[in-house]
Amino acid sequence: FDGVRYGNRSSADDVIQMYKHTREDGFGDEVKRRIIIGTFVLSSGYYDDYYNRALKIRRLIKNDFSLAFNNVDLILTPTSPTPPFKIGEKHKNPIEMYLSDIFTVPMSLAGVPAMNIPIGKDDSNLPIGVQLIAKHFNENKIFSFAKFLENNFN
Repeated sequence: FDGVRYGNRSSADDVIQMYKHTREDGFGDEVKRRIIIGTFVLSSGYYDDYYNRALKIRRLIKNDFSLAFNNVDLILTPTSPTPPFKIGEKHKNPIEMYLSDIFTVPMSLAGVPAMNIPIGKDDSNLPIGVQLIAKHFNENKIFSFAKFLENNFN
């Protein structure tokens, strides 16, 4: 989604300005922060320290999910560790933004299917979500249980 072949593309007089405007217009502050952090972590001096260690941790997470699914069909967890916040409310605090999606990260790292669904509202009438997680190729169990929750709790 670099704006050249795919994604948003801004107009400009030359290719350098096109890239600059496309990336400025096409990505929000949070996305830009995460791109910079990723670029830093993958730079030559930090590759072994961070990337290789992350691959080892990823393998441990995958193994933990495999062990859990020996005993259960589905795992139900909160989507977020805190109640929801209004759009733009945490814009000035990137750490709180990172922490708000901390419960959704392990599933992506392990590559297991997961689905987040609304399950009710908080005192401010903002949606509260839960996520359903299953082992590989068991998405139908997620869909079936999500339908059950939707029919009985919303």
